[in-house]
Amino acid sequence: MHHQHLAPVHPFERTLLVLLVSMVQGENVTSAMNVKMLNVSYNSPFWDMLDQAIKLTQDMNGRISKLSTHFNGFYAKGRGFHNRIIRCHTSSLSRPENKEQAQNTGSEVLLKLARSLLQAWVNPLHHLWAEMGDKLGYTPYHLTKALEIKSINKKVLEAMKKIIREAKFALEENVNAPVWSELASLQSTNRDTRYFAFYTLFRCLGSDSRDVEMYLKLVKCQKVQSNC
Repeated sequence: MHHQHLAPVHPFERTLLVLLVSMVQGENVTSAMNVKMLNVSYNSPFWDMLDQAIKLTQDMNGRISKLSTHFNGFYAKGRGFHNRIIRCHTSSLSRPENKEQAQNTGSEVLLKLARSLLQAWVNPLHHLWAEMGDKLGYTPYHLTKALEIKSINKKVLEAMKKIIREAKFALEENVNAPVWSELASLQSTNRDTRYFAFYTLFRCLGSDSRDVEMYLKLVKCQKVQSNC
């Protein structure tokens, strides 16, 4: 029997090999730790539900942007609304001030914050759809767009409840959702007051909805890629 002699490994090559193996093992350990922190495995329905929620929020944000742009072009143009102070009813929620802070916020906090924001817009979105026709004279086409936004928001909200349960996080029945109290302004007989109420609603809705999308993407990114 002939024995095959293996060529000796150069010390530099051996060092490089050990380094590469260590890096791969390190990445695997880091990924495993992240998933364990979320208390879900890679084959858990959590990830599919999270992906679906992200897609829904992206769809919702696209619709909000289009409807908001249309409103600004036809009703807010030339009124100087952009120079006024905007107060959103969700400003009372304690949340990250920017993306950098959100990146350093735990998954449970981000998921529950997203749920609170979605819940806070259930009532305003109902009235947005209900008042657009009477107070702005919107056609059925645009009323349908508002109804779609309202419907998607509720779908994402329901998805969030399942996602939080799947992650084994405590799911409180009573969500810490701020109350919207601008219906009187939305229905005002004063056109400037009424238009500014709609303008504020669109501005705040767009900002909060984009935050929801960011929070969900960060949860996925932090736990899958570990380098967001």
